[in-house]
Amino acid sequence: MIKVTYIDDHRRPERNDEYKSIIKALGLSEDIEFCGSVEIDVIESLNTDGVICHSGMDGYKVVEHFAKQNNWPLLSYSGSVSSPPNLLQNPFSPNIYTVDCNYFEKVLLEFIEICKNKNRENNND
Repeated sequence: MIKVTYIDDHRRPERNDEYKSIIKALGLSEDIEFCGSVEIDVIESLNTDGVICHSGMDGYKVVEHFAKQNNWPLLSYSGSVSSPPNLLQNPFSPNIYTVDCNYFEKVLLEFIEICKNKNRENNND
């Protein structure tokens, strides 16, 4: 079993609620836990196999830093014009993926599978 951490974007509580409903509808409640803080000590202490958050939220750089440091896959969703409608891997940071927020539901299972594969790799080392 894996644990992926969804970090709330306090600017958009209605979107957090919508995404939590999507997570539940997809049957991923056992795999995804929720975190309401981006304090450094909280993010640093996460025991997770992946992280999901909005790329423009307060604390994104903290999350990104620890994702890189701990080799966590990071799904960063955004509503910017340049956001892709499919899961796009960052060529410079291979564990960081982006998607347009309107396609969050479409890519979530794929991202969870990436986290599962990464977990398997780490446990086989």
